[in-house]
Amino acid sequence: MSTNPAAVLESQPSSQHATQPEMSALSRMTGVVVSPTRTFAGIARRPTWMVPFFTLCVLSSMVFGLIAQKTDWRSYLERKDSKDARFDQMPQDQKDRMVENQVKFVPVVTFGASIFATGIFILFVTLVYWGAFNLFNGAALNFKTAFGLVSHAFVPLIISSLLAIIVLLVKPRGDVDPEHFLASSVGAFLPDDAAKWLEALGQSLEVFWIWTLALVALGFSAASPKKIKPAGAFLTVYGIWAVWVLCKVAWAMF
Repeated sequence: MSTNPAAVLESQPSSQHATQPEMSALSRMTGVVVSPTRTFAGIARRPTWMVPFFTLCVLSSMVFGLIAQKTDWRSYLERKDSKDARFDQMPQDQKDRMVENQVKFVPVVTFGASIFATGIFILFVTLVYWGAFNLFNGAALNFKTAFGLVSHAFVPLIISSLLAIIVLLVKPRGDVDPEHFLASSVGAFLPDDAAKWLEALGQSLEVFWIWTLALVALGFSAASPKKIKPAGAFLTVYGIWAVWVLCKVAWAMF
């Protein structure tokens, strides 16, 4: 019986590829940190999203729950309100009533919104960059693939949430700033009397978020390498983010 050598050679790559084990959900979450390009290519071939998505949602709710418990809301709200010129012009009794009402509902709203805000935010970021890469870069990716890429790109925020939980558990009540509890942004190091536009800019320059955006760029590039070069992916991701930051800064100036 004769064997066709060409047929054997052609069948070997496909059989080897078929026997390659798929990365587990935990391996993918680790892989986007230590080997992002290879991991994102695997996610693009077989998109998944549930584990990183729900992990971040649960951890974010825990973070905001601790913030709601550990923050001295009266002191924080009085400090925030004092930056508003209209607040300074109010009579003292009106100021007290306003702060008292804020103390009642702000912690509840903060925790309640966190349950849904994280998931909605991941969905929003996916829609923005999915549309941008398909429109400007010709990526031709479906939504499921884009959602899987972005959900895994948010792994740095899972890391920051774990760090935040540790920090918040250690800090005593009243010693927590709900805006800068992890001190991972430039805004955490600005003085209390910094201009609003500078605060908006400082809050946007956050280490874990900049890392996340880098992974978004690598993810879309790995998913469609023939159409999206890394340089173009980074330009698209950080270009859109820069426009958003400029809009925030401009809004804060008015």
